[in-house]
Amino acid sequence: MPEIPLTRVVSVTSSDPRHPAENLLRPDDGGRWRGAAAGEKQLSVVLELGGGPRPIHSLHIGNDGAAFVEVLAGTAAGGDFQVLLPTAALMSPAESRAGAELRRVRIFGPENLVKNSAKLSWDRIRVVLSQPYCQSRPWGLSFVRVFAAPEEEKRSPEGQVSDL
Repeated sequence: MPEIPLTRVVSVTSSDPRHPAENLLRPDDGGRWRGAAAGEKQLSVVLELGGGPRPIHSLHIGNDGAAFVEVLAGTAAGGDFQVLLPTAALMSPAESRAGAELRRVRIFGPENLVKNSAKLSWDRIRVVLSQPYCQSRPWGLSFVRVFAAPEEEKRSPEGQVSDL
């Protein structure tokens, strides 16, 4: 599956200067995005996808203390964002309160995505995070990776005999 690069942070609700949302553009650098302060209940970031609009096949999300994630898809042309990944748990309430398993990675394949939205072409995603169970520390994401559908191989059939 070809990875769709993240090219720009379009908007962000909150960002710690030491852990800015721009870190999500470089998932291999080990940087993370966190909200500016402890106690925030919800964060969101809109990311631009490179390579033009295309269907989204799967998502890999690296957590950094968020309890839930939802991903919506949209286009630079405008219009409403549509739900691509319905709200999914990244941590349980007990893990959130204890600060356990903060950096879990979740892989969301085609079976997790809203089928009608996944078939359409997108060039932006909005990642919405929430953490209602822990107000004592800042939280966010370690990375987001977006993948397009595998490209169909366009080979000519070998050894076919045609009737003339």
